[in-house]
Amino acid sequence: MPPPRHRILVVEDDPELREVFEVVLTSAGYDVSLVEDGRAAIDLLEHLHPDLIITDLLTPRMHGYELIRRLRAMPQGARVPVLVISGQAYEKDQRKALDLGAQRFLAKPVRQADLLHEVEQALTAVVVRFWGVRGSIAAPGPETQRYGGNTPCVTIEHGRDLLILDAGTGVRKLGICLQAEAHGRPQNITMLITHTHWDHIQGFPFFVPAYVPGNRLDVYGPPSVEKPLEKVLRGQMDSAYFPVALGDMAADLHIHEIRDPDFQAGPFKVQAMLVNHPGITMGYRVEIAGKVITYATDTEPYRYLITDREAPDAELAAYGRRRDQELVDFAKGADLYIADSQYSPAEYVRKRGWGHTCYHDAVDVAIAANARRVALFSHDPMHDDDMVDAKLADCRARAAAADARVEVIAAIEGQAITLRQPTATSSS
Repeated sequence: MPPPRHRILVVEDDPELREVFEVVLTSAGYDVSLVEDGRAAIDLLEHLHPDLIITDLLTPRMHGYELIRRLRAMPQGARVPVLVISGQAYEKDQRKALDLGAQRFLAKPVRQADLLHEVEQALTAVVVRFWGVRGSIAAPGPETQRYGGNTPCVTIEHGRDLLILDAGTGVRKLGICLQAEAHGRPQNITMLITHTHWDHIQGFPFFVPAYVPGNRLDVYGPPSVEKPLEKVLRGQMDSAYFPVALGDMAADLHIHEIRDPDFQAGPFKVQAMLVNHPGITMGYRVEIAGKVITYATDTEPYRYLITDREAPDAELAAYGRRRDQELVDFAKGADLYIADSQYSPAEYVRKRGWGHTCYHDAVDVAIAANARRVALFSHDPMHDDDMVDAKLADCRARAAAADARVEVIAAIEGQAITLRQPTATSSS
């Protein structure tokens, strides 16, 4: 059976351009639906799940900005890539569309070849999406509303393929979105757990697809000396803590303890590595479609634990640096390195041995690994948005002082990082 054709929804009020879009895209093998404004697009999403939305900004009844904003607030529209093609192409408008959640902005008029190229890029790009970025404990409130308060959950998406990293409180909204997108069809879902500290599993009991008959959920995580992974997940749903038991999850649930560090999770090639954090904790290096994402959210440099930071013992420090090089090698050449960056330098002095990284060290690993981007992650629950802003500015200055090419960002809940496929003129 041939694979289903990609579905594209075009929002364009100019009838001549609608016809052009329909002819060009249909001729290229896409299923195309056409509406003239954003309100009609929102209505259509009730029974259509497009793989891509192309929209103008200046459409009647609903501006393109509002369409993107409403899409991102809807479970069935949160993950749909949006390509803006508009004659209103001021730099400010382009930034606004991208900040709201558009994947790409093109100025009208657009050549047919460029249109098809951008559509192909949008459908084949690897997208990393943040559903929860906070470390230790959820910290919602007005002081964290820009960066987000949910605990770790990240997805790596390639077309219709999806891999979930961790099941902190951010996984609740992801589950709602996935079930809304399914339109009643069964889903096969794969989840990797780094470790079983609460902030990385506390959203699991609220993951809606796990309760839907016909769904299959494969959960991979580190082995445990004292309690198997399944027993830990079952334990947090004990009746003393939660009203629903693990056995009440109606999906076909398979829990796998990782013994072989190299394995396939569907089309995703995964390499697991034990990292320096209390208990048994793993980082993951994921490869898909030629892109590499390294995810190491809870880890601490070895060298600071085995010798004094201010007056280090040379022999012990050398051993620590050798161990720390393992993480550098693990992140080597990554397109995106998602890094533990919980503490400021001053905080780390007081919290050495707690299992987290000073954000200066996170940037240094990214630079040494020659990673293309580093996402500062696992924001401390005591850090408000202004403090994360300051962390980002400090880390960017550190990278600039080292004359490093790495792009430094701070992970934002709801943010999607698009890793585009290379072209003749770009390798981003």
